[in-house]
Amino acid sequence: MSLSKQTVAMLLDLVEIKISYMDVADREDARDLQALERCRAELKSLICVAEEAESVVPFERVARRPGRPRAAI
Repeated sequence: MSLSKQTVAMLLDLVEIKISYMDVADREDARDLQALERCRAELKSLICVAEEAESVVPFERVARRPGRPRAAI
């Protein structure tokens, strides 16, 4: 399954909003914060990969020269 760049950006915004409103009161909250920070890092890496993919220009395959005709057996 692939996600569009717009969808990944929206998810990243939601995760960052959630992180900004979190109040760490106990260990469970701290674990949730770490999970959200890992999620944010993964989403940022997806955006970077998508931007790199757009900047890469595919090359055309060079046409091969025809070889020698094969002998009929």
